[in-house]
Amino acid sequence: MSGIVRIRRASRAVVAAAVLGAAAVCGSVVVAAPAASAAEPSQTSLTVRAPASVGFAGGPVAFTEDITNSGSAEARYNLELKTVTGVGTPPDSIVIDYKDPADGAWRSVLLTMTRGDASVVYEGTVAGLTVPAGGTRKVDLRIGAPMGLPHDGASNGGFDSITLRSDLTTPPHLHDRVEAEATSTIKVTSIGSSLAHVPATAVAGGAPIEFDAVLDNPTPSDYTNLGDVLFVDKHATVQVRTADGSWRTLDKVPGTAPDDPYGVYLQGRDSSLRAGGHLVARVRVSYDATTPTGATGVNPCVFVNEGQPFRGTTMCSTGATVQVQPAATKTPEPTPTSSAPMPVPSSPAPSAPVSSAPTSSAPVSSAPAVPVVPASDGTPSAPVAAPSTTPAPQASAPQAPAADAQLASTGADHTAGLVGGGLVLTGLGAGALWLRRVLRRA
Repeated sequence: MSGIVRIRRASRAVVAAAVLGAAAVCGSVVVAAPAASAAEPSQTSLTVRAPASVGFAGGPVAFTEDITNSGSAEARYNLELKTVTGVGTPPDSIVIDYKDPADGAWRSVLLTMTRGDASVVYEGTVAGLTVPAGGTRKVDLRIGAPMGLPHDGASNGGFDSITLRSDLTTPPHLHDRVEAEATSTIKVTSIGSSLAHVPATAVAGGAPIEFDAVLDNPTPSDYTNLGDVLFVDKHATVQVRTADGSWRTLDKVPGTAPDDPYGVYLQGRDSSLRAGGHLVARVRVSYDATTPTGATGVNPCVFVNEGQPFRGTTMCSTGATVQVQPAATKTPEPTPTSSAPMPVPSSPAPSAPVSSAPTSSAPVSSAPAVPVVPASDGTPSAPVAAPSTTPAPQASAPQAPAADAQLASTGADHTAGLVGGGLVLTGLGAGALWLRRVLRRA
């Protein structure tokens, strides 16, 4: 913004203005006396084009101040610069640079800091600025709020604006006379980080969650010695997607206290971002199976001029909360090693299910062997009646303990023969009974 231009003159100028006012009333132009003209200071003006804002803890922003000498002789000036900020301003918070016209290099203006009850003042001077008669000189300056030194950023304090006062004085008076002055207000804005599209839940030991981590620099300041950090639970693993689409696992840096969350640098330590820059990192976070269930935080912070990890000028923004859920319980499929058949080898009566087959009532009541008898011509014969005397002693053969013991020890290879024999004997016995009933009826 352009500062308000003010021009100061000696008391004689006030007298001259009164004379000119009287002349105007008389309707004529009065020329000042030669003696008075000799005492008049040169006509000087100052135009300040201060930046609208600077970045908090960022680099300095360039601007210009124009000195105009409308007098008839060359004039030499000092440009005295003073900033006023809030009481929370720490040391090394303001920097002002001046571009040397001889070589075009930026040189720091030596500033002194004065702390008052209601404000903090930084003051410095750019001396020896010569302006030819009737000419204008442009002074290249830049101002910033670095909030500390490289790798030694202030961790406390701050302010939201800077009041810049520029005074143009004419040396070598004991008390330099102010020829012109301008006051500007510069806002202090900040770089910031944020998260987008963070899932609400994650599963311990499950698939990772994905979201975007955004770093924005809306300020006119360049940032260096920058750390874009994401704080996560110590059980989490953080990866970022690279330009080729692969995922790179980031190192976790522990905090200073045992219970502090771990931090990862999304772009690495001492990264940078130019004025107006915008970065989006695709991030995925997974939680191992030992992660406690419940709410956990994912929090972004930006650190500038870190002396050690997470110690510097700090700017944190609102994070996200993720509910960590236990791993999903799956129903085990039947396998040879599943829990259901495991007790079978230790069963005290492994043969019980097998020995019950020959004595079961199911094959007796539905005995398909009964129609074997009607296959004859229906007349009584010795071959049919003879089996009726033998089934009784043979039907009990499958019930013998020796047969059971042999089945348990040898396996199912003999089971078919025993069961088949039992069915045949049962069928013969049933046929004899049927034949006896037919004969009685006859």
